[in-house]
Amino acid sequence: MNFFDVLFTVLIKPLELIFEGIFAVSHDIIPNPAVNLVIMSLAINFLVLPLYRRADIIQMEARDKEEKIRPMADHIRKHFKGDEKVMMLQIYYEQRHYHPLSSLKSIISLLLQIPFFIAAYQFLSHLPLLEGERMGPINDLLAPDGLLVLGSVTINVLPIIMTVVNIISSEIYTKGQPFKSKIVLYLSALIFLVLLYDSPSGLVFYWTFNNVFSLVKNIFYRLKNPGFVFKILLAVSGIAGVVYTILNRSQFTTGQLVFLFVLSGALIVPLILHLITKKIKLPQAKPVTPAKKILYWVSVIYLTALTGFLIPSAVVVSSPDDFIQIADLKSPALYIWYTLFIAAGVFIVWTSVFYLLATDKGRGYFALAALMLSVVATVDYLFFSTNLGTLSPELELDDGLKLSTTSMLINAGVVLAALAAAYCLYRFIPQITRFVVIALTIVAVGMSIYNIAGVTSVYNGVASRTEASGTPEIALSKTGKNVVVIMLDRALNSLVPYLFNENSTVKKQFEGFTYYPNTISFGAHTNFGAPGLFGGYEYTPENINKRTEEKLVDKHNEALLVMPVIFSNSGYTTTAIDMPYVNYSEVVDMSIFSDYPDINAYMAYGLNNPYNASLVRQADETRERNFFCYSLFKIVPVFLQEPVYDGGNYHSLGVKYNDEEDVFQTPQTYVNQMKATGTKTKFLNAYYVLEDLSKMTKIEDSDKGCFFVMSNDTTHAPVLLQTPDYVPANEVDNTMYDLAHTYRVVLNGRMLRLNSIPQMTHYHSNMAAYNSLGRWFDYLREQGVWDNTRIILVSDHGYNLGHFDDLIIKEYDLDIEYVNSLLMVKDFGSDEFTECRDFMTVADVPTLAMDGVIDDPVNPFTGKKITNEDKSNGPAHVFLSEEWHVTSNNGNVFLPGDWYEVSDDIFDHGNWKYIGEY
Repeated sequence: MNFFDVLFTVLIKPLELIFEGIFAVSHDIIPNPAVNLVIMSLAINFLVLPLYRRADIIQMEARDKEEKIRPMADHIRKHFKGDEKVMMLQIYYEQRHYHPLSSLKSIISLLLQIPFFIAAYQFLSHLPLLEGERMGPINDLLAPDGLLVLGSVTINVLPIIMTVVNIISSEIYTKGQPFKSKIVLYLSALIFLVLLYDSPSGLVFYWTFNNVFSLVKNIFYRLKNPGFVFKILLAVSGIAGVVYTILNRSQFTTGQLVFLFVLSGALIVPLILHLITKKIKLPQAKPVTPAKKILYWVSVIYLTALTGFLIPSAVVVSSPDDFIQIADLKSPALYIWYTLFIAAGVFIVWTSVFYLLATDKGRGYFALAALMLSVVATVDYLFFSTNLGTLSPELELDDGLKLSTTSMLINAGVVLAALAAAYCLYRFIPQITRFVVIALTIVAVGMSIYNIAGVTSVYNGVASRTEASGTPEIALSKTGKNVVVIMLDRALNSLVPYLFNENSTVKKQFEGFTYYPNTISFGAHTNFGAPGLFGGYEYTPENINKRTEEKLVDKHNEALLVMPVIFSNSGYTTTAIDMPYVNYSEVVDMSIFSDYPDINAYMAYGLNNPYNASLVRQADETRERNFFCYSLFKIVPVFLQEPVYDGGNYHSLGVKYNDEEDVFQTPQTYVNQMKATGTKTKFLNAYYVLEDLSKMTKIEDSDKGCFFVMSNDTTHAPVLLQTPDYVPANEVDNTMYDLAHTYRVVLNGRMLRLNSIPQMTHYHSNMAAYNSLGRWFDYLREQGVWDNTRIILVSDHGYNLGHFDDLIIKEYDLDIEYVNSLLMVKDFGSDEFTECRDFMTVADVPTLAMDGVIDDPVNPFTGKKITNEDKSNGPAHVFLSEEWHVTSNNGNVFLPGDWYEVSDDIFDHGNWKYIGEY
């Protein structure tokens, strides 16, 4: 970012966010863009009304002072010349406490309009919602109005109306003032005419309505007691809002109802306060003291550091790899700096514009408000915004936001108590208040710098290891034996019968596979489950923890190498693609194979995606916008979290600042479990690897055997797809399909729950993976390498989605689906789909892969024989922990978690036993 980018981000982006938020909320309630433009105009004008009112007063004071000094100043200019005139004027100005630059105060209102105009221009000129929308005779709000056509000449009428209204308003505002005061406003009206003449009609309509508001305001200020009249109008509007909300309450969500009631109530408050102050003589506000000025500035700096620096840096440092895009390698620390600039614009710049233009007494109220906001933000962030679930790189909670009335009440009580305590300190020991806020600021900045250092370190490591590995090629032999192991991350075992029941084509493509429903993983996350999957029983969490002198990351890397090294040493052409968590990095890293030149290691994730450029740009825009919104979500009281979170959309309207046509839009925004807009980059990056398996496969006319191992995240990127083909689409609507296929949720009397968005999206991503694999299997059949190929499909873990009631062990609050890993094996020459209910674990995979093709396989790193005999030595010990982030759980042994043991039939709740936490 250059200086001008930073300046634009600080000054304009906060205003754009406000415009977008107001428009989005009003559109949720009244989905009519023309009405939304009016609401946005009214909201913005009322928001800045005190600002403009104060600016008008300052202008009037400046003009009055000019008028008072003008006679003497003119006299000096008339009777003195040269240096003597200059000196006399300087002395006179000093005596009257006047500075020539004070004349600039007369254009404060105009200067304030410029950033608001730029923000409105940026927002409304790129708002997709306006495209094709009609408003009366205007056919498209995203195009010039073109209302008057004279022969071959088209005249845009709205800009002319806007200019006329602007001139009338200016005339009323400057009535009785000299022409010099009027000319600036007339010229500005003409400038806006030129600038907006060919602009989208929606933008011109918005600015015209602003001018109408200004006209009404100027007339209104000439009324007797305009303040009281204005408060009455606000109260009437508030009461009307309450009545409207009550009468139409069934049309709104809980979050919308809360927002409408709070907004309507806020409109009534000014009149109530006015009436109270008439009856009760309240103590006069004291002028702002230097101490309060300091308190204000340290409070807004703290809020900036908290929302713009600490919160985003804490998110990124928790998993830096998630925010690194291989297709466009750059440090994710840039997202933190961008958020900091927006936060600085909100709190240090724009809040302070209000503060600086306020009266001396008003600044005291600003100091108190800034302190109270700091208290609320700190309490909510530290105590009520934790354990919300897994956060995606798009800043969406994987399982959605789940709030309870109890948590809202507790939060309200704690916040009120904290505010009361802070106010007492503010009143009686103000110096402690300043000290605490300064200390919090230092801590926030210090932690943020530490976080950025961590992010930068991880990025530099990834950048140094991430090198182009060439176009992936999967070697398979025409006559020799081929062994394929594909890990589908988080693939759900229990969905398989339902997916195949719905899609008979896929079931036929999977003929030859044996399906093992009774399969368990040793952990519920990749760093716990994958080592055993790739390395066998030596690498279960329990056995990994026994090797206390070695780093977890080294043991993990070792496990990933076991099968490729054994097959390569046995003379097999070996290919590895996208192995998981290499070097404990979530960015694909194949550097562990650099010491094994005979192993062909490739990175495919994201590189096969034909829409990379568009998706990278969209991801940047989404994160740059949403990080600050996420910070606000983390600091607001619990009852406001859902209105801010907005289902992970943060009231985004998909503003397009780039004219490129996007084939796919990201991120995905859900209406319900049947309808959504957009898709997910993570899904597409993994999905197109599976889609391109046929292109990557190279059939070799050789007797030499081939081994291919790969990890893929298609099933780990839950997304709503368009049925019946289960393909990504910008507009997904499965309403009719789902209604026509209700039978798919019941199989052999067992109910599959697809009631929530996470349940449905996981079903869809699993179906998409099997569809892609099925097409590859058909290709292998066509190429004549099906019968001589053994294929193992396995997942490192499942997920706790509540798909099946009979998988939930209430005694332990455990969903067996969390660790019920997928396991399907197609052996050489097999041609029927069968089911085997033997007890299996993911650590059986190396034995299954090498059975009959590698004689007496031995782990090349430990010298131990690779077998599955451990399964017969007692129950399997399963490790469940939410400390899955490898950025923190990366010592020599895993951090403590819950341990269970299970054997035989995992679906029999009696076979499960809780061992303890260690």
